[in-house]
Amino acid sequence: MISSTEVCQPVLYHLASKRASVSLFYAAAPEAAITKQVVSFCNGYHIPIVLETTKEHIYEWIRNDQPDIVFITGYGLLLNVNGLGSLKYGVFNVHFGSLPNYRGPSPVFWQLKNGEKTIDVCIHKLTSKADAGPVVWRKSIANEEHHNYTFINQYLSNVLVEGVDFILNCLPGGKLMEFPQDETKAKYYSRPLLKDVMINWHTMQAAAIFNLCKACNSWNWGAITSYKGAELKILDATISTGQQNKEPGTIISVEKNLVVACLDGSCSINFMNLNGIFFPGRYAGNFGIAVDHRLGG
Repeated sequence: MISSTEVCQPVLYHLASKRASVSLFYAAAPEAAITKQVVSFCNGYHIPIVLETTKEHIYEWIRNDQPDIVFITGYGLLLNVNGLGSLKYGVFNVHFGSLPNYRGPSPVFWQLKNGEKTIDVCIHKLTSKADAGPVVWRKSIANEEHHNYTFINQYLSNVLVEGVDFILNCLPGGKLMEFPQDETKAKYYSRPLLKDVMINWHTMQAAAIFNLCKACNSWNWGAITSYKGAELKILDATISTGQQNKEPGTIISVEKNLVVACLDGSCSINFMNLNGIFFPGRYAGNFGIAVDHRLGG
């Protein structure tokens, strides 16, 4: 396996428990604690792990290790397919998003932000074009209200075990079917920028704000707005459709929760992060947040 995130762990554990010969090539995550945790995990289960040192290291590793098959989960670089050499069963990329509709490096964020009813995990053959190879396995899960970015990534990392097992069982008998992607439906989403994680109270309806909070929890510690010039991040909100005569972003109540007027009603802010201080909405008044003041203004 090739990875740069901890989502590889459930598959590694599953394969190791079946006494499969499995090893990991790992590109260190930006957070040193994650890399340390992955190394400890591999050492604990006697899974060989190689830490990336250069961009060419991965090609050397494949030449030396000579694996029958490679699965890529969350590796940040687009690989030169020809440089990987000839593997018995090939190289497959794992994508936590619907293909070809959600190509790109952050599909979970965009599916949540766009309020998709389902979220997909796909495994496709690696090609020279990002996320464009034929799909060999996919599964959809319902996008539930309680789901957020971190939950989905952890959940799909376990669902992925089913897909890897399916492929490994199909390959020896030549039963693995390939489904080319429809390029007319292809859409590429880049990594979210600051503008993508900010709440615009005057253009976003309550449902869009709710979806953005899910998409930003917890990697960004919430969807961004402001209060009196201070950064306020909202991690969880509840939609209310009752009509309001207040300008969007205006605080309606701080009694039982922080309630804010939206374009099409209001939203109740359940949990937030004000300048790095995390607290539930029912304590908003204790932090100086007051009725008739505005968020984002």
